Amino acid sequence: MNKITVILTIALMFGGVTLGSSLPAVAAPGAHGPDGEHLTEAAPSQGNSLGRQTDGSVQMPMAAQRQLGILTQMAQSSTTAEYVQLDAVVRHHPSGRAVVQPSSDGRLDSGPNGLPVSGQLVQAGEVLGYIRYQDTAYELASQNSELIALRTDAEQVLRDIRRLEALGDLAPKQQLEQLQTQRQRLLQQEQLLQQGLEKPEALLAPMSGIVHSENISRGQWLEAGTTVFEIIDPTKLMIEAATANPRLLPDIDTAVVEHAPEISLRFAGHGARLKQGQIPLYFEPVMVAGAASVPLILEQPVRLRAKLKQQQQGIVLPAQAVVRNSANLAVVWIKLSAERFLPQPVQYRVLDPERVLIQQGLGVDNRVVVQGASLLNQVR
Repeated sequence: MNKITVILTIALMFGGVTLGSSLPAVAAPGAHGPDGEHLTEAAPSQGNSLGRQTDGSVQMPMAAQRQLGILTQMAQSSTTAEYVQLDAVVRHHPSGRAVVQPSSDGRLDSGPNGLPVSGQLVQAGEVLGYIRYQDTAYELASQNSELIALRTDAEQVLRDIRRLEALGDLAPKQQLEQLQTQRQRLLQQEQLLQQGLEKPEALLAPMSGIVHSENISRGQWLEAGTTVFEIIDPTKLMIEAATANPRLLPDIDTAVVEHAPEISLRFAGHGARLKQGQIPLYFEPVMVAGAASVPLILEQPVRLRAKLKQQQQGIVLPAQAVVRNSANLAVVWIKLSAERFLPQPVQYRVLDPERVLIQQGLGVDNRVVVQGASLLNQVR
């Protein structure tokens, strides 16, 4: 026994309603069809028993309506923006992605906190790893030879300085200053060459975000320009949609993501060339105040509801007001009287995940069920 049957049984037992009793079925003042015709006030031919009637309407007492949460509102014609549906993919924003690449060949070594794993949050300037340059035997011998030559020259200059200093006031000051300057230059060259031989290249995070890395390990040989780490800022994403209709380009205003209507999208522009035979459209998520990130993942396929600048006429209703009957036709439920409801076939368009626009089948000033229509649809 389903929920609706139980509620109707309770209403019969305690509400003072008896099957087969005479309940007047008076049409509501606004119960008119789409062409202005007055909907029937006559009682069902089988008698006005509770439940589904022979004409497809449903008889339901007020107590059951309250328990099922049936709510209605008057249908009113209004003008609203036109919407179009677009398939899209989540992409990274140009300012929300950074890559970490070594400037020289070498072997990868871990940083102070080890190698970061994919999904780890890092801060700008954090050391992610090191590249240790490994010379060939010839290069190493050549650099060591150059280092020895610099040290020998520095020692010789130091001896010359000491000989001149031993002369006291007889030593030429200009020559002494030149030797001291030469020695200082040789020491700096020695220091730089020594650092080049021993100091590794630090791989720094250029921005804060989430690290993504694949197939890396400590000791791995990497060439200069190889992407070691990729950093994504989850607060800076873009939505790339596509359309084959160039007439939409000047009319697109904003958009929302169907499965996440709280994400508002700003139209950034369209591509200057076709991509896979279609025009690429780019949207930027507008962050809600207090939100830490946009709940989207890179390469995630999404469906957008893009708002156009054009206007259209119709009756705007909550999306839950439209249900499917046994013939799989879209219908809304009209309240004919206090306890009688009639299904009405309609044609509609989806405005956004929360609203629909009734274009045909519904008259103005009908009282339409906007909550609990699916429960009425299940009554047998």
